[in-house]
Amino acid sequence: MPHDIGKTLKLYRNKAGISVKKISEVLTEKGFKASESTIYSWENGNSQPTPSALLIMCKAYGINDVLGTFGYNSLEENEQPTTLAAHFDGNEYTEDELDEIRQFAAFVKNKRK
Repeated sequence: MPHDIGKTLKLYRNKAGISVKKISEVLTEKGFKASESTIYSWENGNSQPTPSALLIMCKAYGINDVLGTFGYNSLEENEQPTTLAAHFDGNEYTEDELDEIRQFAAFVKNKRK
């Protein structure tokens, strides 16, 4: 179950030893409207930061596993992933190998017809 975003932000801010004033300054320097009262509002659950602001705070607080930290990292026992994706940067396979991969993917897809 997802964790309370505000409580989690406050916990990690305190663990990192960062004041509300300092994180407000960091966010403001990056173009966000984030006064100290805004930070307190986020931490108290009255509002939520934008995804971009959240990621900046996570970086400042040393949070590397953002989804896991906020309780989104595990599937339920009966839940299965619904997406399979592969990403290539273009350097690890030759063009012939990429064609073979595409052909295999098409073969697998056509098997179900």
